[in-house]
Amino acid sequence: MHQRAFARISPLRAKTVFYALFVTAAYLVWRLYDVQILHGAAYAREALAQRSNAVEVFARRGSILDRNGNVLARSLPSESVYAVPRDIADPDATAAKLQRIFGKLDPSTAMQLHDRKSWFAWIARKVPHDTVERVRALNLSGIALKEEETGLRVDPGGTLAATVLGFVGTDENGLDGIEYSQDALLRGRSGSVMLETDEFGRPIPFGRERVVTPAEPGSTIELTIDSYLQFVAERALAKQVATFHALDGSAIVMDPYTGEVLALANAPTFDPNRFWKYAGPQRRDRAVMDAYEPGSTYKLLTAAAALESHKVSLTTRFPAHDRLEVGGRIIHNAEDGFMAGTGGSETLAQIVEFSHNVGAAEVGMSIGGKTFYAMEKRAGFGDPTGIDLPGENPGIVPPPRDWSAPSLATMSFGQGVSVTPIAMARYYAAIANGGLLMQPHIVHAVYDQQGKAVENVTPHVVRRVFSRRTADELRGFLRLVVLHGTGDPTAQIPGYTTAGKTGTAEMVVDGEYRAGYYAASFIGMVPYEHPRYLVYVKIERPIGSYYGSVVAAPAFAEISRAAMLHAGVLPTAAPHG
Repeated sequence: MHQRAFARISPLRAKTVFYALFVTAAYLVWRLYDVQILHGAAYAREALAQRSNAVEVFARRGSILDRNGNVLARSLPSESVYAVPRDIADPDATAAKLQRIFGKLDPSTAMQLHDRKSWFAWIARKVPHDTVERVRALNLSGIALKEEETGLRVDPGGTLAATVLGFVGTDENGLDGIEYSQDALLRGRSGSVMLETDEFGRPIPFGRERVVTPAEPGSTIELTIDSYLQFVAERALAKQVATFHALDGSAIVMDPYTGEVLALANAPTFDPNRFWKYAGPQRRDRAVMDAYEPGSTYKLLTAAAALESHKVSLTTRFPAHDRLEVGGRIIHNAEDGFMAGTGGSETLAQIVEFSHNVGAAEVGMSIGGKTFYAMEKRAGFGDPTGIDLPGENPGIVPPPRDWSAPSLATMSFGQGVSVTPIAMARYYAAIANGGLLMQPHIVHAVYDQQGKAVENVTPHVVRRVFSRRTADELRGFLRLVVLHGTGDPTAQIPGYTTAGKTGTAEMVVDGEYRAGYYAASFIGMVPYEHPRYLVYVKIERPIGSYYGSVVAAPAFAEISRAAMLHAGVLPTAAPHG
């Protein structure tokens, strides 16, 4: 049967089939030659281009160090956790196990785990190493780890100097503090690499990889901060804020001769490693961002203007009253037990020593608004100090044309103007160093990845505020405050000589002075003869007492004593105030 069917195939048909197969084979051979030999290289390049993607390679972010080389912030290798929902066998059980590690999952993420068509969902980005190991130990199907291009930013000190350092986002972009102001230096320069990827853009294992542009790691920033002094300042400030159930507080330690900020503390504070868990006010650098009415610490500006104008001398006497009416407003001295001067009059030194508001108002009115305002501007109040931290508030120092009838009198004792703690610290540093207004700074040096210094920040004198003689006389006033005035005995440190000024100012809340709302402060220097440290403490809205001598001066004494011991200066045998 089969033989008869085969015999019926004509020779012509057989030849036709043969030639058709031959032509087809020849064509395929020619096409193979054309694709593989003649144009093989070009097609290979096109194919590689179709499955190649340029991937950004992020640079490792530079570290932040204190003045002694201690690490305050650095970037470590990190991994993130993701899910491939279509590979998850039991979504509910998987979600339950992940929640034991990460807490409650985001609702959208939990829903994605049940989506059998989905191939990707983030669980957590840039998780700590110990968390990564816990996830790896679960060995869950559909749950995988991805090494991140950018590192995990870690602040080894936890909350230490948090408001100075600031924090970074998921992609290691600086969002606040030094991390923000120095972001261009810290972030380095990203590179790029060509990778072979699949249709979803995922790298193909053992695929080709070509570096197009190498990433340049970020610079290392060395701060003027001393970690030990920062710790001491934060501890002393937090203790006083807690003791008086205050709203918040700030403390600054400065080298008066260089303008270097050795410590800058705020309370409450936060942990940069978990910044998202804290509200905005807890992350706020109040020492730089928040202006306040300084109160009696401003009397040293009034005294400086009076002495520099030569309209007032050390022997000039002013009427001593506890009340004074100016422009329809009653000015009175604080009810702190320090009465107006004996004999019906008092000197400029006594006005400062006992912090008399009435006396300060009389001094201000005697020298005139033009002289007073000129000293405010020379002192830098009303203008930014230019410190290398973000969000600085310049404060408010109204010009004479905007004054009301009692303005000069009230501004003479620090009400009706607003300044920041850093601006006030800078002004008192001028009293300590002989009259020079220094540029405050917190960046000490910048280093490249080889450890070579590419920038060193040197002290910068902005201008002379007043003469050395005036500075010496003002420092003498501050010494009297500690020995016999409002700073006695809380600002005294056995074995060291101190000088400083108390401040107690009413606070403006919702546009008006609110009863019971005060800012208590103390700013001083140690040792008095040749100040090594300028220490400032401010605490807002304390409860129980609101005098700077009670609320802020003890923190000043604690910080100052620790600073002197840290510098290797031991107390003298006989105690000094």
